[in-house]
Amino acid sequence: MLGKHLIIDIHNIINSDVLKYIKDIKPLLKLIIDNTDLNVVGELIYQFYPCDATVMYLLAESHLSIHTYPELNYCAIDLYSCNNKFNAETIIEIISNFFNDNCWITKHLIER
Repeated sequence: MLGKHLIIDIHNIINSDVLKYIKDIKPLLKLIIDNTDLNVVGELIYQFYPCDATVMYLLAESHLSIHTYPELNYCAIDLYSCNNKFNAETIIEIISNFFNDNCWITKHLIER
């Protein structure tokens, strides 16, 4: 196996204010990175006006990105990793806890 590709859609985020600005959504990404032993080697961020955010991390193991849509109470996360410690259920639990279980999460896991 070369790696795992996890595609996550998070709908019905009650507190969509957390999706508006990079400073508010980056803690979620930090939790994912810290709890899955990923290694950031680069970062790209873009703050849309008046609000919406895109954050992308280049990882030693591949990539992690998030795109937020506060007007739709939605965000999308994409993680591809060749790290053997990658656990999709751990990531889903982190996301669920971050949004206080007030969301609807769908995931697609592809083993490559």
